[in-house]
Amino acid sequence: MLLFVGVFLSVMVGRYGRIVLPKEIRDKYKVNEGSRLIIRESEREIMLISVNKYDKPTEALYGSITPSETIEEPKKFARECIKRKLAESFRSETYD
Repeated sequence: MLLFVGVFLSVMVGRYGRIVLPKEIRDKYKVNEGSRLIIRESEREIMLISVNKYDKPTEALYGSITPSETIEEPKKFARECIKRKLAESFRSETYD
């Protein structure tokens, strides 16, 4: 069931707490089966934030970091950098 309420959409919560995102929203934010979403909650809100998915996460970081020393575990280092970048972009979107 889809109801338009101003700029908001309303969906029904189904069995096991599942919701179906309307096709227009999935298309707009490129959310497909297997897409990862961040769930953020505040006092009276639940937000779903789509996460960019990269085939090779290290390519997303290329040129954006300059390590000052040799990295022993590059994949771990890359994951930590991606988490920081996501957190920073999320904070800037929240307060803009």
